[in-house]
Amino acid sequence: MLIRLIGPVRIEHAGSVEPVGAPKRASVLAALAARPGEPVSQAELITRVWGTEPPETVVGVLYTYITRLRASLRSSPAAIHRAGSQGYVLDVPAGEIDVHAARALAAEAPGAADPLANWRRACELADGTALAGIGGAWAEGFRASFAAERLNLLAGRYAAELEAGNHEAVLADLAALAAAEPLCGPIAEHLMLAYYRCGRPADALAHFEKVRRRVRRDLGADPSPGLRDLHLRVLDQDPALEPPGAGRSMLPPDIASFTGRDGELAELAALTADGGDSPIAAIAGPGGSGKTALAVHWGHAQAARFPGGRLYVNLRGFDRGEPVAPVEALGRLLGALGVVGDAVPSDVDSAGEMYRGLTTGRRVLVVLDNARDAEQVRPLLPGGGCMTLVTSRDRLTGLVAVNDARPVPVTVLSADEALELLGRVLGDERVRAERAEAEALAGLCGRLPLALRIAAANLAVSPVASIASYTAELRGQDRLAALAIDGDDDATVAATLELSYRVLAGDARELFLRLGAIPGEDAPRELVEAVSGLAERACATALRKLVSGHLLEEHVPGRYRMHDLVRLYAAARAERDLTAGELEAVVDAFIGWHFERAHQPHNPEETNVIMALDALADDPRSWRLVYSLRATINEGRFLDRIRPAILRARRLSEEAGDRVGVFRMTSQLANLHRVHFDHSIAIELGREAVEMATGLTAMELAPAKGNLGIYLSEAGDNVEAERLLTEASDLAAAGGNIRTLVIFTNAVVQVRVMLGEYERAAAHLHGVETRHPEATAPYRGQFRLYEAIILTGQHRFDEAIAAAERGLAIARRAGNGYLEAQCLGELAAVHARAGRLKHALDLHRVELASGRDGRRVTIVRESLEALAHVEARLGHFDDAERHMAEGQASGWSRTAKGRSLSMLTLAVIHNGRGRHGQARELASEALEIYRSMPWRAQEADALHILADAHEGLGDREAAAACRAEAAALVPA
Repeated sequence: MLIRLIGPVRIEHAGSVEPVGAPKRASVLAALAARPGEPVSQAELITRVWGTEPPETVVGVLYTYITRLRASLRSSPAAIHRAGSQGYVLDVPAGEIDVHAARALAAEAPGAADPLANWRRACELADGTALAGIGGAWAEGFRASFAAERLNLLAGRYAAELEAGNHEAVLADLAALAAAEPLCGPIAEHLMLAYYRCGRPADALAHFEKVRRRVRRDLGADPSPGLRDLHLRVLDQDPALEPPGAGRSMLPPDIASFTGRDGELAELAALTADGGDSPIAAIAGPGGSGKTALAVHWGHAQAARFPGGRLYVNLRGFDRGEPVAPVEALGRLLGALGVVGDAVPSDVDSAGEMYRGLTTGRRVLVVLDNARDAEQVRPLLPGGGCMTLVTSRDRLTGLVAVNDARPVPVTVLSADEALELLGRVLGDERVRAERAEAEALAGLCGRLPLALRIAAANLAVSPVASIASYTAELRGQDRLAALAIDGDDDATVAATLELSYRVLAGDARELFLRLGAIPGEDAPRELVEAVSGLAERACATALRKLVSGHLLEEHVPGRYRMHDLVRLYAAARAERDLTAGELEAVVDAFIGWHFERAHQPHNPEETNVIMALDALADDPRSWRLVYSLRATINEGRFLDRIRPAILRARRLSEEAGDRVGVFRMTSQLANLHRVHFDHSIAIELGREAVEMATGLTAMELAPAKGNLGIYLSEAGDNVEAERLLTEASDLAAAGGNIRTLVIFTNAVVQVRVMLGEYERAAAHLHGVETRHPEATAPYRGQFRLYEAIILTGQHRFDEAIAAAERGLAIARRAGNGYLEAQCLGELAAVHARAGRLKHALDLHRVELASGRDGRRVTIVRESLEALAHVEARLGHFDDAERHMAEGQASGWSRTAKGRSLSMLTLAVIHNGRGRHGQARELASEALEIYRSMPWRAQEADALHILADAHEGLGDREAAAACRAEAAALVPA
């Protein structure tokens, strides 16, 4: 926030400006803001606002004003508090008030990383008349005092501007200020110096004479000693009056709208302090990121540090023409140092020696812009006591390693900096009025400074156009083509990227094109190798070149991505430069790589695959991509995106006569309906899939039968499910389809545990794991979970906990959030069955949070019901009902498992509230469902809850019979 005392008193907060209102109320705020954090007595406030003759009701009026001001400040960090019995204090940091902020900026300027930025911001804050519209003696005094203070701020700012060599840029402003303040000596001195440095000494002398006459007429005195001394020095053409690095200031003009980069500016400032005798900064980043602007801005701001001059040469390392040869660059640098014509050596070594000799010890800043590589830069490094800034799209790793250069990476702007840049070009008010659209525009520009400047420039020349309409235009057409300035071929994002592409050769260029041909946000190294068509070592070399050239980023270890605009450019180049056959091969490798990983326990590539399904919507091979989302479907994520992709891929497979594709998509559609709890449709589609697979091979028939078994189990038919799952396992084992055998181990274990066949479940698990150790290795965590499920059913609780904890540890090491949640759920189930309900409650809560965080719909549904049941058993009936209602809303109660567990939970709640008749009906109905499945452990639970209902109704005989029957179901 900012409390404004300069101009009309107002409060700026969260992008809005709130006028304070009546002048007297504004005066109260101003009187408090003049001394933030310090008590102001009631008497002093009254005197400042009303003078020596306040109205009789002044105390009440003051209180009213204070109340209204508190309301105005309520949503801000500032507050007005009582100070003692009769006084008030404004509680706000001084930096949140423009007057104090300006003072602080000026005080901090000498030691700041960018002193000139401090002075400019201070003067920006101080621009205007203080307490505008407020009368009274105190206000008039404040106004007059601040007017003098503002003049001092301006004098300080223009001194810094001149020190930075900006005499030409500020001359007009200085002339206007000197006309408005003719008796201000420092301003007169600055204007004279600016005239002199602009090659206009006659104007400097004329201004001195004008000031001398005015001072004599108005004050009856002579000009100040400083002004008189400057007059003599101008007459003598004193060389010391030349700007820092006079004759050697080659930097391009600074950009007035330079924005952000505080961290990078601070790094450069720190390098001057701790970078040794001859610090070198390697400013590296992608094209259009503002590397040159950063180097030039810092060079202007730090001019005082380099009295020997500021040299600049564009090496054209990334340009349409050839890079500048080192000997040619040395000729330009020597020319700036006064060596011209035949005096310039013709060979690199001799020219380099002369250059280093002329710069040694002279504190020169050398900016080597747009370097191709370290080899081009090394001959151009100056002598000792100088600083070098090198900008390049290459990382200049060799310069860092051999010449001790300090890397200063430059990436895209932050979200706030991007908005600030748009505001500086378009005006803050325009951006504030369409903030959401401006944020969207920054996103479409990838927060790349060049793209942002082009977009802002296009909007600036069309002041009636809205940001929203321009953003819609960018979305609706070729974005790279739209990010251009009409009539300026160089002012385009595409042209900038073209220069980076031109320097690529061989494998690096080929890899760039191939990566441009694949969809997705990023790619793991293994996928990059698969689509590259290169050997592993050659691919690694090409990758390093692309990363070094900032065309690719390794944003996390082993994963690579392109900036949004680079990706658009790469896709367009791939379409243009690769043949149809090459494009087909890249896409085929991309799809094949994902398809090979379809049976992994979880899919870290799911977001990229879903993007690819949109990009390859009409490709008949797309069913393989859909198939790779098996784990995603099982976890219940992105189902609204996946369903249309399944239907589309099945149709394409039918049209292509791809029977396997039709079968796989039918199976995935059935599984999607299972996750949606549409079990009747899932079973119908599952039977269709079995029929399709019968005409194919055991590779298809085994999973078809196994999937149908899962659907039947969840619908409540465990007997038929166990038969089908056993057949599927036997088929898979006989056909050598070990992967399918391993995947269906879970379902076989689950069904046999529900049937109470614990020994058969354990034998199957042990047999698969011991006979196929390599195939089961990726599923070690899952197998420990299956082991825990069996042990829980056998009431071997301590062993079950140990197994589930081993599975949990494996899941966490692997980053498998789905398995982690499953293990937490099983641990909770073990503790609940062992009677440790509070521990179970805590674990179910963690399980639920894990499911929500990972957007795992299936985990959330099941954990809600399990949590509700434990809460009911603990007597937390309201919580249980709330979680049960949330679980039922998700559709979980439409399954046999969900419906029966809901009934048992409600029965526990009814028993707890004394409604034993209702509890008996629900427990009896749940018991029948469990018997029909059958599910022996849950059957026993239902019998116990039914016994409690009978007990509550006074039927002890029936209660005892239920408990005896339940005991018979528990393993010995």
